[in-house]
Amino acid sequence: MIPNKIHILLIEDNETDAILVQSDLQQAMGDQISVVHTERLDSALQLIQQQSFDLILSDLTLPDSDGITTINRLRESAADIPIAVLSFRDDEKLAIKAIKAGAQDYLVKGSLTEGVLARVIRYSIERKRIEESNRKAQKRFQTIFEKAPLGIALVNLSTGKYYDVNPKYAFIAGRCVDELIGVNQSDILHPDDVFSYLSDIEKFINDQSYDCKLAKRVLRPDMSIIWIEISIVPFEIMGNGEVCHLCMIEDITESKRMIESLRQLTTHLQDVREEERTRIGREIHDVLGGTLTVLKMDLDWLSKKISADPMHERIRSLYQLTGEAIETARRVSINLRPNVLDNLGLYGAIEWQIREFEQRTNIRCELESTISNLSLSNKHFETSIFRVIQEVFINIVRHSQATRVDIELSEDEDDILITIKDNGVGITESQMLNPESFGIIGMNERTQQIGGKLEISGVPSQGSVVTLKIPLTIATTNVGELIND
Repeated sequence: MIPNKIHILLIEDNETDAILVQSDLQQAMGDQISVVHTERLDSALQLIQQQSFDLILSDLTLPDSDGITTINRLRESAADIPIAVLSFRDDEKLAIKAIKAGAQDYLVKGSLTEGVLARVIRYSIERKRIEESNRKAQKRFQTIFEKAPLGIALVNLSTGKYYDVNPKYAFIAGRCVDELIGVNQSDILHPDDVFSYLSDIEKFINDQSYDCKLAKRVLRPDMSIIWIEISIVPFEIMGNGEVCHLCMIEDITESKRMIESLRQLTTHLQDVREEERTRIGREIHDVLGGTLTVLKMDLDWLSKKISADPMHERIRSLYQLTGEAIETARRVSINLRPNVLDNLGLYGAIEWQIREFEQRTNIRCELESTISNLSLSNKHFETSIFRVIQEVFINIVRHSQATRVDIELSEDEDDILITIKDNGVGITESQMLNPESFGIIGMNERTQQIGGKLEISGVPSQGSVVTLKIPLTIATTNVGELIND
């Protein structure tokens, strides 16, 4: 075979037609082609096994084959080689049949020209190149699909049916590939997660989003439960117009357990810290506060008994310092564990915190509430909510440069809403995402511990809004008159 040439196999039993076609090919392409001629299909099939060809030109009517059967037999032995049909019949129906059978082109012998032959050769070679590239891409995808460390499935999200599933996906789901092909993706999920999964998928389809991630539980046939993260992206449009989606799943059970363990540890540490703060606060209030109060009373008594200066003046000075120490001890005790949280409950503690903040900072505060009482089923939860609100006020003082704060307590179908809005500089996205924003991290952690949700947003020069959502399932409220303070 001559290198760097286009190798053509010509199958033609009519000697005259064969000579004419070869002549036309030489005139069309010159030295760029090399033609091998045979008169029978069987000998052509043998040549295909022995040599490499870029194009097959074949008559449909041969001594050992006739009609579309010729194309079918060539396709069986030379699936990768483009085939152009040579026929003396200008028959449109026959041409369509030939194309459907796998021919690249249908040429009428009496209409052959140099330009037609050159076009057929170039188009056929280009088709072959594209098909070869597609086959390689398909092979690469299939290799990645089969060997990927992630579970991958091609899914019709509208119906939930699987088009294809890789072994890793089946392994994670605890099933075999053939078993999954016969079920829906929702069938492998824990029954308690099916409704939320279907809702998430419906929203994803309706919003025409490019991708989404979901965390759901899988119930395996052995009744074991694992957590998976599902990543979904559109993949291709099927023949019926349905979109095939690529679903990738990863077993995140261990990371979920670690996160839950860390959360429990954090909760335990926070509880221990709150207990310690309560103990220290009571010690300061009861012991130190009591001692300082007695000392103040004695100094007051001495100041009345000793009127001569400078002793009297020194006693009065100590009396004032003792009063300031008592006030400091009271403030420290309250910051460690406000008595109002125990005595007045969460709602009263929130009102007290607002008044104390306003007096201490001179920042005007307005409270609007449709709730006259608010308490949680777990007192530790009340402490968490109070600490979140405290942290919000601390951040307002440190960062917002605000002159006004509006607080609103309301209730919807599912949650109690505590909204705190200031008119400051507005928190930025980088501040919210900063890994060193421990205040925000702590607020999120406390909120998650009670099953709530914390939303923070800011607009430059217009202030920030913090919304704390507390599930009604853990809260008790009395709806009252609107309060304006």
